[in-house]
Amino acid sequence: PSTHSSTTISVEQAHTAIDSNETFEEFLNQFNKDYNFQKSRVLFPLRITTLIDFETNKSDTIYIQSAEYQKHEITYPKSNIVDGKVLLRSETISPNLRLVIMLVEDTGIRLEYHFNKIEKLWFLSEIKNTST
Repeated sequence: PSTHSSTTISVEQAHTAIDSNETFEEFLNQFNKDYNFQKSRVLFPLRITTLIDFETNKSDTIYIQSAEYQKHEITYPKSNIVDGKVLLRSETISPNLRLVIMLVEDTGIRLEYHFNKIEKLWFLSEIKNTST
């Protein structure tokens, strides 16, 4: 698969972008509430990288298309682990790149969500599963 992805935004998205320069917090809130909005703000094919071997740092990367995409709960994730407290950390890498890291305490679960700002709108660009 191609590592390149081009983004075409709809007329509606373009008008939204012109009207406002959305904050990351506003975007993330809407991204979690509305599945259709979430899916419209994912760059497909979405790159998903999973750590295979922690010692060698070997990982496996797949690219999924829109039809294979499933909703992600990022703001208030529900953990199936009884004692696992879910921690979220947001990092600003640059003005147009944000990283949201989800950790489940004492389990080794770690997911990284990479978001890029394109034409004043935020998009999910990659998911990295670096759980050990």
